[in-house]
This record gives sequence, structure tokens and C-alpha cells, in this order.
Amino acid sequence: MRTTLALLALLGLAVLVLPLPAVAEEKAGAKDKPGKKEKVLPHADDVVDTATERFEKDYALDDMDKRLHILKWYGMHMHNDVLKKLSKIYLKEKNLELQARAAEGLGNQLHNPKKASGYLMQGLEKFKKYASREDPTEEEETPQELEATVLATSFVSLAKLDVKPDKKGWKMIKKLIDHNHDEIAIAMLNWCGATKEWRSLPMILEWFNFYPDGYSWSGGSVKVDTGAAGNKDAKAAKAKFNAKYGGRAKKARPKAHAAMRKALKSITGLEFEKPEELKKWMKDNKVMLKRKGM
Repeated sequence: MRTTLALLALLGLAVLVLPLPAVAEEKAGAKDKPGKKEKVLPHADDVVDTATERFEKDYALDDMDKRLHILKWYGMHMHNDVLKKLSKIYLKEKNLELQARAAEGLGNQLHNPKKASGYLMQGLEKFKKYASREDPTEEEETPQELEATVLATSFVSLAKLDVKPDKKGWKMIKKLIDHNHDEIAIAMLNWCGATKEWRSLPMILEWFNFYPDGYSWSGGSVKVDTGAAGNKDAKAAKAKFNAKYGGRAKKARPKAHAAMRKALKSITGLEFEKPEELKKWMKDNKVMLKRKGM
């Protein structure tokens, strides 16, 4: 009997030390609703209070390794207090490694995915020019890689939260497919595939046309007729071209191309070797795609 009680006490201690995310229990006999996500419950207040005390102590240290370690551990807790602290670090912290680690923690806030994804969308808007410098100097190279990691991690976390952006958010976020840095373009395409974002198909088709095989860049054209004399038409055409296509990196992008094809397979269930195949499929399925919100 004493052994049994001791074992139960140890089990109780383990629950306190290693809290697990909980899922709200369904009422007995309730039928599962198709497509409805299970509600994830946050960790208990007392568990988070203890974690917060430990986090604040270690995060105040000068040791960056310890700060990164404690931030990762703290971000595994699901609670609105944790979410608030993570969002502050993510949006205001100047250190890029801490910023990326906070973005990772926001992806764990499954108890409040709408709010967590809202903060991540704010970050993507605020940091969208991260890693945009072409041919960075040796001094700029490492910071640029860290900037790319912040944006890429934001997309990974958005995929985990699986919350569709509204029309305004989608208009902002879809532009990042044209980012010069492959890690960011790849993360964006992976997010489209993971969330089955049907609205991304026209954007992906355009990108596919520009990078048909991952190793070449097909370019693009625009037409301008201002009716003006001299070279004003040419200048207007150049400005229009740069506005529409100037952000696309004219380089080989095999890894981003592979991510694009993977996203298409995830969204449509099909594989496309050429952009013409995708264009035809979209035309043949335009009624279905309209229902999907495209």
C-alpha cells in the first residue's frame, strides 16, 4: 500500500514538472463534426506562473545561449501570458536570434491560434524587407541570414497554427513569394502547401512561368501606350516592368522550385511538370476553384 501511494505521488510530481497540452473533452455521445478542430486548452495558471518566474530569471542573464534556451523552453508552454511575452520579444527585440526563437514559440500557442497568428502577420508586415540586400557584403551576410530565419520561422509557425489570413493579410503575405532570399520564398511556398491555400494558385502559376525549371528565368513583358512623343513610352514601360517584375531574383532557384511543386501537390493532389499544365488544370476547374475562394 505504501509503495502504491509513493508511486502515485511520483506520478503526480511528474505531471507538475512536465505539463502536457490538454484537449477539451467532448460531451459523452457527441458526434464528431467534420472539419471542426479540437479545442486545445492552455496549461494551468500555476504551472505557467512557475515557468514565468524561471524564464524571467534566466532571460535577464547576459549569457545568450541561456537566454535562447530558456526562451525555447518557455515558448513550449501554452498560455495567454506566454503569448503576450513572446509577441513583445518577437515584435520589439533587436536581437535576431531571440526574435526567431520567439516566432517559434508563437507557433506553439495552439490554445489561441487566431491571436498568435495575428502577431505573426504583424511581424511579416513589419519585417518583410529583412534579408532583401542583394550581394551582401561579408559584414552583412550573417545578419541577412538571421533576418531570413526570422521570416522563415514566422511562416513555419503560421503553418502550425493553420489560420487563414483575411483578404488584407493575404494581399500582404503573398508578395513574399518574390523575395530574393530563397529561404523566405521556400518557407512561403511550404506554408501554402501545409495550409492548402487555394488562393495561392494564380500567384504560384505566375511564379512557375518565371522559373519554369528552377534553373532559368523566363522574364516578362508589359505594354504601355501613353500617346506621348519621343521616348516617354519607353520610360513608362521600363517603370511598369520594374514595378511588376523587378523584385524577382534573376537566378537559379532549384530548391524554391522544388518547394513550389511540393506545394502544388499538397494543394491539388497532382504533380505539374510545366506551367502550361497547371494553367490548363486551373482553367478546367475554374468552377471548383471559385468555390475555394480563388
